[in-house]
Amino acid sequence: MRTLYLDCFAGISGNMFLGALLDLGLPADILRAELAKLPVDGYDLIIEKVEKKGISATYFDVKTGLFPRRHRHLPDIEKIIAAAALADPVKAAASKVFRRLAEAEAKVHGTTVDRVHFHEIGAIDTIVDIVGVVLGLNWLGVERIHTSVL
Repeated sequence: MRTLYLDCFAGISGNMFLGALLDLGLPADILRAELAKLPVDGYDLIIEKVEKKGISATYFDVKTGLFPRRHRHLPDIEKIIAAAALADPVKAAASKVFRRLAEAEAKVHGTTVDRVHFHEIGAIDTIVDIVGVVLGLNWLGVERIHTSVL
């Protein structure tokens, strides 16, 4: 069983997670090609090698320009994922991540999963980050993830 350990001494974001997956061997061209299958546009991927305080890493970011963020509900995001020409396990896992986030938001806000109004999570950059991480984990064959204390 391929296990990934994340040492989150400084937290973790989708961008950081994707940079780490690229450093683990996920080819940037495959990530770009797979993410292009999402039926969304208006974004560019930034992938470059950087060095910060003597540590080399891959910087990943999703640039969306000056367009206002579009807020979405879970069914909107599930439709985007379902319409993508991605492998079924990737679509299923990405949808599961968004559903878990919706369940947490619904609990906090005292509403139902389908009525949760995603702000940051409904934005294109977050959709790309989450689907990208799922793509990377799938491509690398990761079956289990352990993390340090966040």
